[in-house]
Amino acid sequence: MKKLAISLTIILGILLASGPLLAHHGEANYDPEKVVSAKGTVTNFQFINPHVQIFLDVKNKKGEIEQWICEARSPSMLVRVGGWDKSTLKPGDVITASGHRARNGSNVLRLQKIVLSDGREMPNL
Repeated sequence: MKKLAISLTIILGILLASGPLLAHHGEANYDPEKVVSAKGTVTNFQFINPHVQIFLDVKNKKGEIEQWICEARSPSMLVRVGGWDKSTLKPGDVITASGHRARNGSNVLRLQKIVLSDGREMPNL
């Protein structure tokens, strides 16, 4: 009986300790106070877990090309509620991405939506 109690205690301890490992990261590294838009050319579209990523070349005010990364929701979520699929974007497409910029000022957006060159909006719900 004592071995069973010890074993159960160890198993419970392991389960409690591993709980935070399953937690999803928050969005604290993005500035939720304002929405930023970046119009650019898609250089890479990764329709993969845990988050879809869109890489853009964006021309800044000085005419220089900046590389931006847009982080979207998971592929399964975008398929279900946003109408996305792995062929939604391809390199060379010109889009406008809108979302919350990284607090550190880097060229990273937590995507809210994209507007395709034909005017269609693809939400990131």
